[in-house]
Amino acid sequence: MMPDEKELVERLYRLHFKKLFIYANAALRNPELAKDVVQDTFHEAMRRIDVVAKHENPGGWLMNVVKNKLKEYERNRRRDLRYLLSLDADFPDESNLPEELVLAQPETQGEPVLEIIERLLTPEELRLLKRLVFGRASHQQVAQEFGISVYASQKRLERIRDKLYTAFPERKRQKK
Repeated sequence: MMPDEKELVERLYRLHFKKLFIYANAALRNPELAKDVVQDTFHEAMRRIDVVAKHENPGGWLMNVVKNKLKEYERNRRRDLRYLLSLDADFPDESNLPEELVLAQPETQGEPVLEIIERLLTPEELRLLKRLVFGRASHQQVAQEFGISVYASQKRLERIRDKLYTAFPERKRQKK
């Protein structure tokens, strides 16, 4: 990254962080997750600095990225919830679950989904997954709780998802 590009990102960060954070926090109702989403947005800006530098409205570009990151977060959260929910399981708080997730649960033949997941994952992996999905904790919060780095938390979640895909291949995201 060139010095002038670094300066541009720093300037955009100072100008737009607060507005982006307020927007993300209003959507997520969780300041830690909102910070993660906004930081992810600026990471994307650094990766695509050539586009941002030439864009006529860099602040608008950042806002669109935040909106997309929020949609991506919600898609991932719903996908993870589908792994953990089964119709015969006791839900931690049924009033707080999206209705479409409860209704969309597949009829399982044989072993309940939650038992399969508990058998596949170590207790620590299951705790991490539940903390991120049900607890809606950010990777930063989980990293502090588990005594690991944020990257390690993200990588562990990725490995957990890979394990779950082996047991539930029909849930694997289709590449387009």
